[in-house]
Amino acid sequence: MQYGQKKIKFRRKADEVPGTVTGDIVFVETQKDHPKFKRKGDDLFVEHKLSLTEALCGFQFALTHLDGRHLLIMINPREVIKPDSFKAVYDEGMPIYGRSFMK
Repeated sequence: MQYGQKKIKFRRKADEVPGTVTGDIVFVETQKDHPKFKRKGDDLFVEHKLSLTEALCGFQFALTHLDGRHLLIMINPREVIKPDSFKAVYDEGMPIYGRSFMK
């Protein structure tokens, strides 16, 4: 399977007919590219370009998450942003199966 694919198998659920060997049902879930978000494992990445003033003096912007929620991303005025750096927003990536309170 390729990266971004997930296989879901239901054993012996296909063609349940008496006297025959029952097969499996297999679904292959494929991830599509998104215009804003990039995925690596359970982490989501968004590129946000900012001006020199914003990098030196701080800024904030609203980010619409995949589930429709609006997240306010803030950089403090004393926190200088260097080129090609990133800011992590914890617990806002992809949902993790079996962990209902974790994304």
